[in-house]
Amino acid sequence: MNKPKSPRSGFTLIELLTVIAIIGILAGIIIPTVGAVQKKAAMISSVNNLKQIAIAYITFSSSGKRTRVISKGSWSTSSNRSANNMKDWAKVLAYNAQLTDASIWFIGSDENVSGYSGTLPRSIGIKDGAEFHESSEWSQIPEDIISYSAVVDMSALASPTTPLAWTKGLSLNGEWASTSPWLGEGGHMVFMDGHVEFFENLTADENKLTPGSASGTNSSTSNISVAIKTTSKTDYLLKN
Repeated sequence: MNKPKSPRSGFTLIELLTVIAIIGILAGIIIPTVGAVQKKAAMISSVNNLKQIAIAYITFSSSGKRTRVISKGSWSTSSNRSANNMKDWAKVLAYNAQLTDASIWFIGSDENVSGYSGTLPRSIGIKDGAEFHESSEWSQIPEDIISYSAVVDMSALASPTTPLAWTKGLSLNGEWASTSPWLGEGGHMVFMDGHVEFFENLTADENKLTPGSASGTNSSTSNISVAIKTTSKTDYLLKN
């Protein structure tokens, strides 16, 4: 008497190749979508970061009897309105406007941030009376890990359309470098009135900036130095 044949087990080569092909197609669809969603989320986060920075700057600037600005110079508790780099610029706002959250200064797609082997700080420090206790993590990070550039010696007469800070990597010719957080595809900029815009570059007519009120000209410009040069000083950019 013949034994019944057992059901076939396993896959044929054709079936296996078909499954692999389907997985490859799905991966090709899903992976770019996930990447696009992550990039969009990071950009939204960057907008929120810059808005917080602008609010803190406006709070700091308007809290005295006259308009205060962050000046060029070494930061200390006795000279708490001065900055020589973006780490100091952030400390001015932490000390004078309680913007102590360190995470807002980093963009994950910034190669200096993603490649950093140390611990990213959560806090810049704590103000205790006139003293400021800088966190050890903040003091140890390199200067170029900050993902934004900003202005020092801003004129008290600066117009609302004057740029205050932006994603780093913006050259004076109005284009973002390939090493910028968005890999040269553009960057965010926050203005003195607190609004944020994204620019692919500043060379196109529709993207040009309106210079500050004391710049001596009303014509638009793609040169960031012209747009923010509202004082007689020439060393007014902090960038990493």
